Amino acid sequence: MSALQSTDFKHGIRPIAVFDLDGTLVDTAPDLTASLNHCLHLHGMAPVCIETVRPFAGHGSRAMLRAAYGWANTELPEDMLERHVENFLTYYEANIAVGSTAFPGAVEALDRLSQAGFTLAVCTNKSERLAKVLLDSLGLSTRFAAICGYDSFPARKPDPRHLGGTIAQAGAEHSSSVMIGDTVTDMEAARNLGIASVLMSFGYDANEQARAMATKILPTYDDLTAKLLLELMDSAGSGS
Repeated sequence: MSALQSTDFKHGIRPIAVFDLDGTLVDTAPDLTASLNHCLHLHGMAPVCIETVRPFAGHGSRAMLRAAYGWANTELPEDMLERHVENFLTYYEANIAVGSTAFPGAVEALDRLSQAGFTLAVCTNKSERLAKVLLDSLGLSTRFAAICGYDSFPARKPDPRHLGGTIAQAGAEHSSSVMIGDTVTDMEAARNLGIASVLMSFGYDANEQARAMATKILPTYDDLTAKLLLELMDSAGSGS
């Protein structure tokens, strides 16, 4: 008897794996960096390299723009920031999957979990529309029962209403769910909802705070298995 049959399915509960998007499922840093450099170029500023941007890539356009101006020791007034954000998002949507690709092993992990009976979902602080455009462009969107962004609900990660709403929209239960991400925001969202979490340590900002908060830390998608996730769910449910 499989692990699924012996645990969740005997209670009629289908397990769900909820993934963050940027820095977890998809390496979006190349296209986010290009969008940032487009904005900097418009104002005669020097471009920044992808490795400098990468730790900020999962935190949104405003964070990246503020960081870039800080690196250049240049003031960024609020009205200019808003114009930059508009230019950034316009350019990004038009070039959303030029260099972005799924991380090594991610698609295979999705296949493994689906074949094991898991529901899959995405909970991202990207806008819902851009998340769907990106996943559509990469041919991945049909794998997910729900794709929810920062604007899908009244609150965003780490607020548990965002993650909880994603799980509910996918037709699943908190008691049989796990959050997979790459930042403290993802780990805190899982903790706030009372569910297990997996930190992918190759991600954009898997810092010490995120590591301390994660239920499990994995270096590659090869290690992400249905058996592991079920064990983490059982452990979270028992309070151990």
